[in-house]
Amino acid sequence: MASDKQIAANRRNAMRSTGPRTRSGKARSRANSLRHGLLSKVLVDPALVAETDQMARRIAQEHGKPDDCFESRTIAEAELIILSARAVRAQLLDTTSSEPAPDTKADDGRHSEEGSRGGEVASVEERDLALAYLRSLPTLLRIDKYERIAVLRRQRAVRKLFQQVAASNRTHKYR
Repeated sequence: MASDKQIAANRRNAMRSTGPRTRSGKARSRANSLRHGLLSKVLVDPALVAETDQMARRIAQEHGKPDDCFESRTIAEAELIILSARAVRAQLLDTTSSEPAPDTKADDGRHSEEGSRGGEVASVEERDLALAYLRSLPTLLRIDKYERIAVLRRQRAVRKLFQQVAASNRTHKYR
């Protein structure tokens, strides 16, 4: 049980952390998840909306549910987010591997340190690529986070859909 002092402190802290207050701040925070669309539950691209509808209908029909089944829609949206995250990751890795490192020094052919592959020496290109991947690591971690959230959302919806199908099968069995 929280004391009166703790409750008062919590209320004071809550007064300070209520989010943006200005109209522009609210608009900016509202668009945060739409910046790249990976975390947004609202699909803004009409082609994606049509694809989601079509996938949701197929999922619902396969499980004997009505076309407007909430779980099938959630599964379809999560699946498209997963596919988008994977496409963004692949594009980032392709772009990273094709761009030259900013401060590459000319290789004179002499390597004094040993590489990590049992005595082989890493070339300048390999080291530059490794550095480029390290620089893109924070972005890759964010993409991974979005993908994991979508996978969990999809798993939860699949579990719920299967529970509903199992429950409806039990009720139909005894009629």
